[in-house]
Amino acid sequence: MKPGLIEIKDIEVLRGLMERRFSPLLIDIIIFIARKYGIVMTESFREKRHMNDLHGTQPVRAVDLRTWCYPDSLMYRIFHRINQLWIYDPNRPDKDVAVVHDAGSGTHAHIQVHPNTRRR
Repeated sequence: MKPGLIEIKDIEVLRGLMERRFSPLLIDIIIFIARKYGIVMTESFREKRHMNDLHGTQPVRAVDLRTWCYPDSLMYRIFHRINQLWIYDPNRPDKDVAVVHDAGSGTHAHIQVHPNTRRR
């Protein structure tokens, strides 16, 4: 990935980005990642799949990013840096803004914010 490069996985992700309002905090974090490292967005708004699905909130509070476009060592440094700079919710310090996990279809990054998310 090149710094400043932005890719969008498909038309449904693009539609979700263009038709919905997103949390300003989430936008700030996504712009930070895109500007410094480049970004591939793989999920934006979607209808809720479960009660706590942040992709389906208004404003939208989560997006997913492709991880395999970065070398492994860089990927973990990026998401570690995000969690150093932002705290998801001071009342729940066990939760992170940037989560790298396998939700069943391969490793991806989940970037999430809460109304209490703040820059550290």
